Amino acid sequence: MHLIKQSKGDIRMKAVIMSDSHKNFQSIIDIMTQEADADLIIHAGDVHKDVEDIGDAYPEYKLEYVLGNNDFYVQAPYNRVFTFGGKTVFLTHGHEYSVKRSLIRLKQKAQEIGANICVFGHTHQSMIEEQDGILFINPGSTRSTYAVLQIENGEVNAEIKER
Repeated sequence: MHLIKQSKGDIRMKAVIMSDSHKNFQSIIDIMTQEADADLIIHAGDVHKDVEDIGDAYPEYKLEYVLGNNDFYVQAPYNRVFTFGGKTVFLTHGHEYSVKRSLIRLKQKAQEIGANICVFGHTHQSMIEEQDGILFINPGSTRSTYAVLQIENGEVNAEIKER
Protein backbone atom coordinates (compact mmCIF):
# COMPACT_ATOMS: atom_id res chain seq x y z
CA MET A 1 0.00 0.00 0.00
CA HIS A 2 1.24 3.47 -0.88
CA LEU A 3 -0.22 6.52 0.82
CA ILE A 4 0.44 10.07 -0.30
CA LYS A 5 -1.10 13.13 1.31
CA GLN A 6 -2.13 15.80 -1.14
CA SER A 7 -4.27 18.94 -1.04
CA LYS A 8 -7.40 19.38 1.06
CA GLY A 9 -10.89 18.53 -0.14
CA ASP A 10 -13.90 16.35 0.51
CA ILE A 11 -13.58 14.17 -2.55
CA ARG A 12 -14.14 10.42 -2.26
CA MET A 13 -13.42 8.50 -5.44
CA LYS A 14 -12.20 5.04 -6.41
CA ALA A 15 -10.67 3.89 -9.68
CA VAL A 16 -9.81 0.36 -10.74
CA ILE A 17 -6.67 0.39 -12.88
CA MET A 18 -5.78 -2.43 -15.24
CA SER A 19 -3.55 -3.02 -18.24
CA ASP A 20 -2.44 -5.63 -20.71
CA SER A 21 -5.57 -7.78 -20.66
CA HIS A 22 -4.76 -9.12 -24.15
CA LYS A 23 -8.27 -10.46 -24.85
CA ASN A 24 -8.56 -12.16 -21.46
CA PHE A 25 -11.95 -10.72 -20.55
CA GLN A 26 -12.45 -13.22 -17.71
CA SER A 27 -9.65 -11.46 -15.81
CA ILE A 28 -11.57 -8.18 -16.11
CA ILE A 29 -14.75 -9.84 -14.85
CA ASP A 30 -12.83 -11.24 -11.87
CA ILE A 31 -11.37 -7.80 -11.05
CA MET A 32 -14.70 -5.98 -11.35
CA THR A 33 -16.41 -8.58 -9.18
CA GLN A 34 -13.93 -7.68 -6.42
CA GLU A 35 -14.12 -3.91 -7.02
CA ALA A 36 -17.81 -3.33 -7.77
CA ASP A 37 -17.85 -0.06 -5.79
CA ALA A 38 -15.48 1.73 -8.19
CA ASP A 39 -16.34 5.05 -9.82
CA LEU A 40 -13.99 4.65 -12.77
CA ILE A 41 -12.26 1.92 -14.79
CA ILE A 42 -8.86 2.85 -16.21
CA HIS A 43 -7.22 0.60 -18.81
CA ALA A 44 -3.61 1.39 -19.79
CA GLY A 45 -3.59 -0.38 -23.15
CA ASP A 46 -3.12 -3.69 -24.90
CA VAL A 47 -6.85 -3.82 -24.44
CA HIS A 48 -7.77 -5.22 -27.89
CA LYS A 49 -11.56 -5.48 -28.12
CA ASP A 50 -11.88 -5.76 -24.33
CA VAL A 51 -12.92 -2.09 -24.14
CA GLU A 52 -16.07 -2.84 -26.13
CA ASP A 53 -16.83 -5.74 -23.79
CA ILE A 54 -16.16 -3.54 -20.73
CA GLY A 55 -18.58 -0.93 -22.08
CA ASP A 56 -21.24 -3.58 -22.72
CA ALA A 57 -20.79 -5.44 -19.42
CA TYR A 58 -20.30 -2.39 -17.18
CA PRO A 59 -22.19 0.56 -18.71
CA GLU A 60 -22.62 2.16 -15.28
CA TYR A 61 -18.87 2.86 -14.99
CA LYS A 62 -16.96 5.67 -16.58
CA LEU A 63 -14.10 4.23 -18.66
CA GLU A 64 -10.78 5.87 -19.57
CA TYR A 65 -8.41 3.90 -21.83
CA VAL A 66 -5.56 4.23 -24.28
CA LEU A 67 -4.07 2.08 -26.99
CA GLY A 68 -1.08 -0.16 -26.40
CA ASN A 69 1.55 -1.44 -28.78
CA ASN A 70 -0.62 -4.50 -29.61
CA ASP A 71 -3.89 -2.65 -30.27
CA PHE A 72 -4.56 -2.66 -33.98
CA TYR A 73 -8.36 -2.72 -34.26
CA VAL A 74 -9.38 -0.24 -31.57
CA GLN A 75 -9.69 3.49 -32.13
CA ALA A 76 -8.35 5.57 -29.25
CA PRO A 77 -5.37 7.79 -28.49
CA TYR A 78 -2.04 6.54 -27.17
CA ASN A 79 -2.06 9.23 -24.48
CA ARG A 80 -4.86 10.74 -22.47
CA VAL A 81 -5.04 13.41 -19.77
CA PHE A 82 -8.07 13.67 -17.50
CA THR A 83 -9.08 14.77 -14.02
CA PHE A 84 -10.00 12.26 -11.33
CA GLY A 85 -10.83 13.31 -7.79
CA GLY A 86 -9.36 16.75 -8.42
CA LYS A 87 -6.03 15.32 -9.62
CA THR A 88 -4.57 15.47 -13.12
CA VAL A 89 -3.97 11.97 -14.48
CA PHE A 90 -1.70 11.19 -17.42
CA LEU A 91 -2.63 7.81 -18.92
CA THR A 92 -0.43 6.05 -21.47
CA HIS A 93 0.59 2.51 -22.29
CA GLY A 94 4.25 3.42 -21.91
CA HIS A 95 5.84 1.84 -24.96
CA GLU A 96 6.34 5.26 -26.55
CA TYR A 97 8.34 6.31 -23.46
CA SER A 98 10.64 3.26 -23.19
CA VAL A 99 9.28 2.32 -19.77
CA LYS A 100 10.93 -1.10 -19.91
CA ARG A 101 14.28 0.72 -19.56
CA SER A 102 13.44 3.57 -17.18
CA LEU A 103 10.80 6.12 -16.19
CA ILE A 104 12.91 9.13 -17.31
CA ARG A 105 11.01 9.97 -20.51
CA LEU A 106 7.66 9.19 -18.92
CA LYS A 107 8.46 11.45 -15.97
CA GLN A 108 9.47 14.28 -18.30
CA LYS A 109 6.15 14.03 -20.14
CA ALA A 110 4.16 13.84 -16.88
CA GLN A 111 5.96 16.94 -15.60
CA GLU A 112 5.34 18.76 -18.89
CA ILE A 113 1.61 18.01 -18.59
CA GLY A 114 1.49 18.91 -14.89
CA ALA A 115 0.22 15.47 -13.90
CA ASN A 116 -0.20 14.45 -10.27
CA ILE A 117 -0.68 10.81 -11.23
CA CYS A 118 0.80 8.86 -14.15
CA VAL A 119 -0.74 5.50 -15.09
CA PHE A 120 1.01 3.20 -17.53
CA GLY A 121 1.39 -0.48 -18.45
CA HIS A 122 3.42 -2.36 -21.07
CA THR A 123 5.93 -4.05 -18.74
CA HIS A 124 3.46 -6.53 -17.19
CA GLN A 125 5.23 -5.71 -13.89
CA SER A 126 3.18 -3.93 -11.24
CA MET A 127 4.68 -1.00 -9.37
CA ILE A 128 3.75 2.11 -7.45
CA GLU A 129 6.38 4.79 -7.02
CA GLU A 130 6.48 8.48 -6.26
CA GLN A 131 9.03 10.68 -8.01
CA ASP A 132 9.18 14.45 -7.66
CA GLY A 133 5.57 14.67 -6.50
CA ILE A 134 4.17 12.46 -9.27
CA LEU A 135 2.62 9.12 -8.36
CA PHE A 136 3.48 6.47 -11.00
CA ILE A 137 1.18 3.44 -11.14
CA ASN A 138 1.68 0.38 -13.30
CA PRO A 139 -1.02 -2.21 -12.49
CA GLY A 140 0.86 -5.05 -14.20
CA SER A 141 -1.14 -7.50 -16.33
CA THR A 142 -4.77 -8.38 -15.56
CA ARG A 143 -3.74 -12.03 -15.64
CA SER A 144 -2.20 -11.56 -12.19
CA THR A 145 -2.51 -8.01 -10.79
CA TYR A 146 -4.37 -4.72 -10.95
CA ALA A 147 -4.32 -1.47 -8.99
CA VAL A 148 -6.85 0.50 -7.00
CA LEU A 149 -6.57 4.27 -6.69
CA GLN A 150 -8.60 6.02 -4.01
CA ILE A 151 -8.82 9.71 -3.28
CA GLU A 152 -10.53 10.64 -0.06
CA ASN A 153 -10.41 13.93 1.82
CA GLY A 154 -7.34 14.99 -0.15
CA GLU A 155 -5.36 11.79 0.48
CA VAL A 156 -4.29 9.66 -2.47
CA ASN A 157 -3.98 5.96 -1.77
CA ALA A 158 -2.88 3.47 -4.41
CA GLU A 159 -2.30 -0.22 -3.99
CA ILE A 160 -1.53 -3.25 -6.11
CA LYS A 161 -3.89 -6.20 -5.68
CA GLU A 162 -3.70 -9.77 -6.88
CA ARG A 163 -6.61 -11.20 -8.77
